[in-house]
Amino acid sequence: MKRRDVLSGLIGGATGAFLPWRGAQAQESAQGAFLKGYLRTNWSQDPYAFGSYSYVATGALQSDRAALGAPIDRRIYFAGEAIHPHHNSTVHAAYESGIMTAQDVDRDTRGPIAVIGAGISGLALAQRLSAKGRSVTVFEARDRIGGRIVTNRDLGVPLDLGASWIHGTHDNPIANLAQVMDTATVATDETYIMRGAGGRLMEESAAPNWLEDVTTIQHNAGAARHDINLQAYMAQTEYSGDDVIFSQGYESLLPALDGDYEVKLSSPVSAISHDENGVVITSNGTNTEFDVVVVTLPLGVLKANTVTFTPALPSATQNAIAKLGMGTLDKLYLQYEEPFWDEDITWIATPENGLPKGQFNQWLNLYKYLGQPIIMAFNGGPPALALSMDTDEELIMKAKQSLEGSYF
Repeated sequence: MKRRDVLSGLIGGATGAFLPWRGAQAQESAQGAFLKGYLRTNWSQDPYAFGSYSYVATGALQSDRAALGAPIDRRIYFAGEAIHPHHNSTVHAAYESGIMTAQDVDRDTRGPIAVIGAGISGLALAQRLSAKGRSVTVFEARDRIGGRIVTNRDLGVPLDLGASWIHGTHDNPIANLAQVMDTATVATDETYIMRGAGGRLMEESAAPNWLEDVTTIQHNAGAARHDINLQAYMAQTEYSGDDVIFSQGYESLLPALDGDYEVKLSSPVSAISHDENGVVITSNGTNTEFDVVVVTLPLGVLKANTVTFTPALPSATQNAIAKLGMGTLDKLYLQYEEPFWDEDITWIATPENGLPKGQFNQWLNLYKYLGQPIIMAFNGGPPALALSMDTDEELIMKAKQSLEGSYF
């Protein structure tokens, strides 16, 4: 059951996905806990993302985001969470960036527009520009829209494999979209418990000194403390209000971004060239001419140089791409026959699991919010990268060792 590649016919954003455990037979542990199924993400191995979201790396500055987003000859523009001036690494940053870039493009250009990427940034931009009468074509490498927003229902309930929360609902544009769509949301609280080996309840004072870095940095930035410009990281602004999740999945927001624009799915762009006459986009071996292009590719894809730019991107743009970091935050959903963990607690820490630091140390109890016996582990930064090479069997074994070993 090796699932490090993108499974044909399943989700494109998470490499590895639900499979019935051993032919749909529930697996019973020695303690009597029946594991029925799982969902695995592996964002660092996804060729259309190569990570989860950006961060300001050691040696980089927040101003490098502006350098990355600077237009080139009024022909090439950039949008996405990686170039937002304040709210990076969030869905609302990607959305807002798309809106801001749409304003620049409409003010400074004329003629047909190509958008590379049908994530929320590209869709917001395409909707805004097409509403102004502009001709917009969106090229998307995946066979679906949404990018790093992807909801899977193979466990019988909507589960988000990429973005999960609206972080702060007050004046947040994503919260406004949810209201427009009348999309059901559920506020999550910060109730917390720490379980040691054998189910021992641990006091906060007994937490190992490395655990805070795991839960507050690795699981937020998707990177290790020493890889991050901490001053820039701590200076990012946030919206106030509740953190909420979508009971029907984040994808339920995407119809709010419909518009009079064309989307070409399964159309990866391999080359972008421009001169004084316009832009040429190469996708699936076909060249198409436009007046301007907006690139909303994830930073990880820009770092991988999967798209050839002619002429080459300016040195300031290339330097920004090289200096900024792309973090990884992976999820593993486990579905049991019934919950055996603390049912009324949101966050469960398991620091005494016998695994390397950072692996399966934090769990989100979805039973509390969905009423289903599902719990989800976060792994971020270097621990996530180490686990990315595990087979499904190896990953499940480690997860069960951590969770079940912290209760039985």
